[in-house]
Amino acid sequence: MARYKEVDYRQSLLLAVNYSEQILEGTFEYTLCYLFDNDKVDTTIFDKKYSNDKTGRKAILPSVLLKIVLLAYSRGIFSSRRIERLCIENILFKSVSANTCPDHSTIANFISSMDNEIKNIFVDVLLICNELKLIGGEVFALDGHKVSSNASKEWSGTISDLEKKKEKFETMMNLLLKKHKETDVEEEKQNYKTRIKKYNQKIQRIISFIQSNEPKKGRRIKEVQSNITDNESARMKSSHGIIQGYTGEAVVDSKNQIIVYAEAFGDGQEQEYVDDMVIGTEKTMMEVFQRDNYLEGKIFLADNGNFSETNLEFLESKKIDAYIPDNAYRKRDPRYVTYQRHKKKPSPAEDKSFYRIDKFQYDSKNDTFTCPKGVILKRSRNEGLIKGRYLGKRYVAPRTSCMKCELREKCLRNKSAKFKTLLTLRSIPNQKSFTEKMREKIDSKEGREIYSRRMGIIEPVFANIRFQKRLNYFTLRTKQKVNIQWNLFSLIHNIEKIRKFI
Repeated sequence: MARYKEVDYRQSLLLAVNYSEQILEGTFEYTLCYLFDNDKVDTTIFDKKYSNDKTGRKAILPSVLLKIVLLAYSRGIFSSRRIERLCIENILFKSVSANTCPDHSTIANFISSMDNEIKNIFVDVLLICNELKLIGGEVFALDGHKVSSNASKEWSGTISDLEKKKEKFETMMNLLLKKHKETDVEEEKQNYKTRIKKYNQKIQRIISFIQSNEPKKGRRIKEVQSNITDNESARMKSSHGIIQGYTGEAVVDSKNQIIVYAEAFGDGQEQEYVDDMVIGTEKTMMEVFQRDNYLEGKIFLADNGNFSETNLEFLESKKIDAYIPDNAYRKRDPRYVTYQRHKKKPSPAEDKSFYRIDKFQYDSKNDTFTCPKGVILKRSRNEGLIKGRYLGKRYVAPRTSCMKCELREKCLRNKSAKFKTLLTLRSIPNQKSFTEKMREKIDSKEGREIYSRRMGIIEPVFANIRFQKRLNYFTLRTKQKVNIQWNLFSLIHNIEKIRKFI
């Protein structure tokens, strides 16, 4: 007959634990202690936040709090309550914090208030990267990563949209009030009462937001969607569908994929922030290398989401050797000659049945166009400069002529358009736009080879942050606090690089 060891769960076990022995060399936590416990990173910038030099309780060291937060974030743990519990129960967190066990409110306040401090910490870590020769300083890549915010997209909309939502809730609440009066069953009455209360809270929330906020304007002055929960976030299209969130942008050095500058923006249009990212990178590199205009003459790579005439002109003025393809880059690339067979449906511009300008008859005497249906399009605008290279004329049809025309589906690209517009372009001799210069540059053999490095430089960085560190959403609200979290994750990425070289 088999014999087994006895098991007694009533017994106790006392262990002698040496905290330093739990932090093994070569690990992420060892690197944290190496940086923050040996004055490699200056944490005295937090001292000004405390006024307990004569009275009050002793505060927990900022270096300890920072190590705890970075260790938790590196493992995909964002909740301050979970971090507090780990400091009490987990031997590794107890070792890193030397058993100080901060409570969740201390951790949460520390994270959300380190706006200026995180920038100094980030630069200090870059200085260490430079000492270890991890920054090449020759090729940089820019890209953005869209991350959900701590706000529901259901609470988004223009002011008029929110007004309609309020009216809808009021209709539902009135219907529930009517049913509440009609029923005599106490259980149903209580259920209706609870639902009425919830709808009333939603209505009051919308009213309060509308009264205290102006319509949110985009960069083109047109009203964009606000969000009641976090009005600095934006509704944007991402690879994971439509989200309410922020775009975390980063500039990465090619040598060891070190993030040299990171910032979060409440907008899905990446091309709007190329100048901000370039200026921010130059300021950071000035602190690291003590050189003005550090990016001058350097190779700067970005994807087609950042392509615009304005951005190219800005980069040219900075004397930066930029490589940014336009949307038609792959169509001109001989390596992608078979791309058409993978497309499901051609766009209106590519559809041969769609009416192009050659379907319209031009009358040189009257300077007008006549559409296939016989409607005359008159010139509405004189010649003007377009993209620095072309002179353009615009011709429009009468406003009511296209509304019920049976040919509008073949003629109008936008289904909601009310009338047809034609734009003719005439190039200016001996003058090239920044767009044309970039097309020639990126279509060259050397240009394609240089640009092909972009994906290998920056995409693994975002893969590490999103999938390895599990940054699927920001837990804080407002751009200022979200930017703190984004920089914390960028710090973690850079510290992991340092780990291999100390």
